[in-house]
Amino acid sequence: MVWGAIGYEGKSELVVLEGRRTSHHYIWTVSEHMLPFAHQHYGTDFVFMQDNAPIHASYETTDFFKEIGVTLLAWSARSPDLNPIENVWALLADKAYRHGKQYHSVPALTVAVMKA
Repeated sequence: MVWGAIGYEGKSELVVLEGRRTSHHYIWTVSEHMLPFAHQHYGTDFVFMQDNAPIHASYETTDFFKEIGVTLLAWSARSPDLNPIENVWALLADKAYRHGKQYHSVPALTVAVMKA
């Protein structure tokens, strides 16, 4: 899995994550990658948008955000996916797989994604 964040000031680094993700893993990813990006560009005045994936909506995760004072954008369970990062992922996939390119290993795909 590849993880990243975007904002009106730019984008975070892309992070390759291996294995099954839990709330604990997600909190680590947010702490190590999203928060430094957000604090660098927005200080503490920002709203974080995420979908309702179980690891995003868990009590552990929502309690974490409350404890550190990050405002989460309310996300209706039955709303269409309006998260702009989905458009970024589509563009990234389009670049990586342009002209029908196929990859025969995870490392080769990882390199292509990072270049895209």
